[in-house]
Amino acid sequence: MKIIDFHIHYMPRSVPEEKMLAAMDLCMIEKSLVLATPEHPRYLSMELTGTNEQVLSLCRRHPERFIPVCYIEPRNVMEAQTQIRKFHDAGVRWLKIWPGHGFSPDEAMLYPVWEVVNELGMGMILHSGSLGVRPDLPLSIRRSTGFNAKFGQPFLLDAPARCFPDIRFVIAHAAYPWTLEALEMTYMFDNIYLDFSCGLGFEAWNLIEKLRPSRINWKKFLFGSDTAGLAESFVSQWKQIAKHEFFAPHADDFFYGNAAHLLANKE
Repeated sequence: MKIIDFHIHYMPRSVPEEKMLAAMDLCMIEKSLVLATPEHPRYLSMELTGTNEQVLSLCRRHPERFIPVCYIEPRNVMEAQTQIRKFHDAGVRWLKIWPGHGFSPDEAMLYPVWEVVNELGMGMILHSGSLGVRPDLPLSIRRSTGFNAKFGQPFLLDAPARCFPDIRFVIAHAAYPWTLEALEMTYMFDNIYLDFSCGLGFEAWNLIEKLRPSRINWKKFLFGSDTAGLAESFVSQWKQIAKHEFFAPHADDFFYGNAAHLLANKE
């Protein structure tokens, strides 16, 4: 079974690219989308050193295996527009934003940024749902991130999805614990998708499996690991889930077909 991992990060200090590629081969992962992280002490201290330049460099070395997803801070409205155009000129087709740092994606001040993304027909992955606490980090660093999980609620994408239909929004982590909200958004809007990355993805699936709502668009589900490229345990667990009768008819699309179709529309 071929796989596309829609959500990994680059940690070159602890997981070299050769190890990432070997792990992908082991799991039959054809491509991985590599999400860049901010150049901020919270992430650097966690070895999340895959900033935009690092991610772009990795993807240039292995364009057939890695797809760059560049991080932007949309509240820097004019700078973000310039950055996005430069990324697009460099071949980037996907962006990452982190509303949990203290902003809602439907804030009017951000619309000039979304206008550029829409014009260029780019995709956007949003960290959604709950946020890590990391009590081991100094309180000053934790305060400086401005974290607030309330901005990860899927319904905050309602207005942007309506106004900017050429942006493909991917709600990361299935927005757990707001998974039912996220399901409704993917059901209503052609341009909204879900990735089921990290442990929150399993929690989201547990909820879906128990409730079995009728308003599910299975074509919007994407596999993601949220690892540093070492996705074997996630692949193994999702393959077990994929044997369940409720999931089995959609397994190939979940692991590969849905992502391949979405990426083909963004090349």
